[in-house]
Amino acid sequence: MRVIAPRGSSTSAAGSGSLYGTSSSTSGGNGAGTSSSGSGATGSASGGATTNGYSRCNAYYDRSSSLSKFLPTSGSSVSSTSYSSASSYYPSSYLASSYAPRSTLHRNSVGSTSSSYLSGGSAAGPSTYRTSSAYLSDSSSYGRYGARSVISTRNVLPPVSPTPSRYWDRDSSNTTSRQYSSSNSSALSGSSKYNTDEGYRSAANVREEKSEGLCGLRNIGNTCFMNSVIQCLSHTTELTRFLRTHHGSRSSATKDQLILFEFAKLIQEMWTTSVHTVTPMDLKRAFSAKHRMYSDYNQQDAQEFLRFFLDSLHSALNSGIKGETLNIDDNLSDNKKADLTWEWYTRHENSLVRDLFVGQLKSTLKCTTCGNTSVTFDPFWDLSVPLPSSSRCKLEACLDLFIREEILDGDEMPTCSKCKTRRKCTKSFTIQRFPKYLVIHLKRFSETRWSKLSNIVEFPTADRDLNMASYGANSNSNVHYSLYAISNHMGSTAGGHYTALCKHPVSRKWHEFNDNIVSDSVAENFLVSSSAYILFYERT
Repeated sequence: MRVIAPRGSSTSAAGSGSLYGTSSSTSGGNGAGTSSSGSGATGSASGGATTNGYSRCNAYYDRSSSLSKFLPTSGSSVSSTSYSSASSYYPSSYLASSYAPRSTLHRNSVGSTSSSYLSGGSAAGPSTYRTSSAYLSDSSSYGRYGARSVISTRNVLPPVSPTPSRYWDRDSSNTTSRQYSSSNSSALSGSSKYNTDEGYRSAANVREEKSEGLCGLRNIGNTCFMNSVIQCLSHTTELTRFLRTHHGSRSSATKDQLILFEFAKLIQEMWTTSVHTVTPMDLKRAFSAKHRMYSDYNQQDAQEFLRFFLDSLHSALNSGIKGETLNIDDNLSDNKKADLTWEWYTRHENSLVRDLFVGQLKSTLKCTTCGNTSVTFDPFWDLSVPLPSSSRCKLEACLDLFIREEILDGDEMPTCSKCKTRRKCTKSFTIQRFPKYLVIHLKRFSETRWSKLSNIVEFPTADRDLNMASYGANSNSNVHYSLYAISNHMGSTAGGHYTALCKHPVSRKWHEFNDNIVSDSVAENFLVSSSAYILFYERT
């Protein structure tokens, strides 16, 4: 399938809606205030337009083009802000409808979720995800690591040379039997503790837990981007633990609540031992009803889908109270301002999804003429980090580029209220509050070229291997993260395919999820590649 680069994002000033959080401005020692952008947050509350340069690639996909070309867009890679003498914090709407990453032209759909799109599309009905193996016709093909296996004809797999098998088809009961036959025999013999019924049941339970979640998702038409993200979220332990016990209802449900209902139902089936392949048609329909740009079967960007999807889950669970405006005393310390801003934000945006994925950025803007400094704090749902020009680098180099001080000059100069004119300023980011689950997006799709960056980013893969302490606003030596999932994109802007690499929470083994095909196991040295696109880390 062809992949599109994330659409550019521009947001307006005070009172405008924000999909991923709020923006605030405070005055420095001399009363000047500036705005900052969190990843996906809006710009200044004082009136300056911003472009979220570090949270999205500025490229639009022209849906009206029959040739599906990729069109670059203009836009600054930094946030242009303006100063304000007031110190006010404006609440921002969390509704997806207030966020418009595309113009109306780009939202035009060329298809629908008609059940006639695929044979058997409505066979499952609204009450179940499971379908027969004949839902899509099967064909034999080589998987990414070589094994000849039965896959859906709608899967788009990159051609590779055959190598020893690491794949097993979740649709094949014979393969499943082979997978566990040896462990079954060893469990029944050779150890005295397995000679009792209690010991046997215990061993069987362990085997079942290790096989739960190893469920493929059928590609229902250019939906590998969605399958990849769902698998990564499925292996987010605390989110899945909640969804497996969540029971909602379709009746009188909002569109976001329906998305949550279908996602919970999907997760519950994916983590059922006897289920090996699921068709996420009902979730696709529910999500498309809210986000019409996904109602067709065109290629999409996985990171953008992840943002919209998490926002819908948050909106469905949000019990926050809107309407309160926050004013902060300029004489308070930065940490106290950060705490008050976070408390205000959590009262407005209160859900499990926020608890798991949201952190807080600190943005510092300094006038190079008068030295006036403004500090603001914004929530972020992911870190979208640039890649250096070298063909091979470490993740730390990307994070260094994200937090490095940049100069706002020329058309990007903000107006300093103290100098009463536009001045050249410096701007930098640090992380004030670290989330439980840290999502790092590698900006592989170039903002200035119609191409994909194929740099190999060496990222930490072992437990507690990623230490984010040096990127924090305050000194803290205990900010360690462990990698648990990767969304991979193989190919280019002209055509590609998404897969997921996930670490099973019980067996601690890595598996590759390639639509409806699940690998037996993947060695850790295969995790780092030029295909890595979105990294999922858990704080430990």
